[in-house]
Amino acid sequence: MMGLWRYQGQAVDVIDRNGRVYRGIFDGTNQTRGLFLRSRFGRRRFFPFFFIAAVFVVRGRRRIF
Repeated sequence: MMGLWRYQGQAVDVIDRNGRVYRGIFDGTNQTRGLFLRSRFGRRRFFPFFFIAAVFVVRGRRRIF
């Protein structure tokens, strides 16, 4: 979790445990609870760590979590 901060401000895909994909800008983390994603409409959304199956950086499709 500690290395996620280096991807702040980059476009990412968050895949939840049900297979849904959420795209947005990685906006930060709460180290113990989850991460924040900002949509293209400016809406900030929180994803708890137990809900996330994978996080990919859009540029290069590199998995970071």
